[in-house]
Amino acid sequence: TIDGTHFPTNIMLSFPIYAIHHNPKYWPDPERFDPERFTPEAKSERNPFSYMPFGGGPRNCIGMRLALLEVKFAMIKLLQKVEFIATKDTEIPLSLKSVNTLSPENGVFIGVRKRF
Repeated sequence: TIDGTHFPTNIMLSFPIYAIHHNPKYWPDPERFDPERFTPEAKSERNPFSYMPFGGGPRNCIGMRLALLEVKFAMIKLLQKVEFIATKDTEIPLSLKSVNTLSPENGVFIGVRKRF
């Protein structure tokens, strides 16, 4: 029982992560890209469960640290060799849709140019 709500044993709970990540209570202007939301100062003022890309609590994703490290290394290697550029088909801003996960509505079109 949490706050007077009883949850039967062995029930499966699902949390609407997209809705939490777009809740104006935690994220003013939630559709705007704002990297300042993730500064240490901003993170300390916010509920720690308002952003959960890998889940939260004692049962969060076991591979989270490895996944983040691998993405950083891959981006470093990639950006050393190429640069990404907008093309005539690049949609700015990108239209997103939410079904089970957040994804681009019309695909993502970018150009890649080799660095010299």
